Amino acid sequence: MLWVSQKLEEIDGTYAERYIRWGAKQKFASKKSKSVLLPERSTCKGRDPWYDLTGLEPGIAFWPMAQQYRHIIPANRHAIPCNHNLFDVHALALEPAAISALIPILNSTLVALFKTFYGRYAGTEGNLKTEVVDAFLLEIPDPRKASESVLTKLGTALASMQQREVTALLEESLRNCTTTEEVLKAEKLPLGLPRELAQDDRRQLDDAIFELLGVSDAQRRKSLTERLYREMTLHTRSVRVVEVQKMEQRRHGTATQKISQLELAVDAWEALDPEWRKPLSMWLEGNARHAKIVSLPEGAVRLPAAGNFFEANTIYFGSKPAVSHVCASRSEAELLSLIATQGLRGPVSVPSSEQDCDSLKAALEARLAGARSRFEELAAERAGTDELREHVVEILCKWIINGKPDAE
Repeated sequence: MLWVSQKLEEIDGTYAERYIRWGAKQKFASKKSKSVLLPERSTCKGRDPWYDLTGLEPGIAFWPMAQQYRHIIPANRHAIPCNHNLFDVHALALEPAAISALIPILNSTLVALFKTFYGRYAGTEGNLKTEVVDAFLLEIPDPRKASESVLTKLGTALASMQQREVTALLEESLRNCTTTEEVLKAEKLPLGLPRELAQDDRRQLDDAIFELLGVSDAQRRKSLTERLYREMTLHTRSVRVVEVQKMEQRRHGTATQKISQLELAVDAWEALDPEWRKPLSMWLEGNARHAKIVSLPEGAVRLPAAGNFFEANTIYFGSKPAVSHVCASRSEAELLSLIATQGLRGPVSVPSSEQDCDSLKAALEARLAGARSRFEELAAERAGTDELREHVVEILCKWIINGKPDAE
């Protein structure tokens, strides 16, 4: 990251000044934007100067862009930078007491319900997306109005919640449904509160929120809390019913239209977090410490046994004749062999040290196993036969290695 805030004339003659002037003449196209000069890109032209990132300080909490049945706004006590899937929450001109009240307020059930009126659902998966503009519009109880007693209640409730798992705002009877028949049957059952809304600390937090809003009578606050929980449960119940119905439709298709394995794979791909959609070459570039570039040729890959004295560090590609690549160590050879076995060819980033190669190989094996497990879950939700599920998983496995083709 370039961490420069000075004007160019103030750093005249430095390498930083030369680098910035070079960067100002570069164009980088992407799938979302045309090839334009860097200072003219949407994320740069609003800055003054365009290359200054020094004002992007971490906030006091994170607001997740994508949310489903849980509502969690994590505090950021260690000032950790976040990526696009988490937004920084900044407390503007607030006193310390009001700041300490803000995070419990954001984690309240009232805010969890309010956000559904400002965001939008991604497809029919029950996944709510709230962009920055939505968060700006969201109205919350004013933390500056909190009395000392309310501050104490908010802090005590949040501290208790931080010691346990925050569970879903959805009834268990509906969470366990996987077919339309099951979910419609569960919908007819008497309304039962989700496990999260039965927690004492959750109720203490929401009671304090209503007290912050000016409801002084304890019985009145209890009544409002029960009504809030009812509305929250009815909302998540209706979302889940539609979600299960659509999942079953995707698994079995309709009488008039059969969904192809490619369509199912595209739908599953869109449901993945951006981290899982990174092609392997991009993931390697971001995780290979002190990297060097190695070009992998075409052809089937073969790695001799580790006990082979002369060829333990040599990888062979193709045959008649085979192309050999001599690696700096056995660890590098095993890492490159794993990468090539997945089907990736061309330039790839790998660490220079043997220890880093071992670490990256272990991380890659974990990533591939985790990806396949996630793909199998998504395929099971969408495909009605074992054969179709296997085809969908194989397509997704291919895309996570080489990237999803634009045509598909």
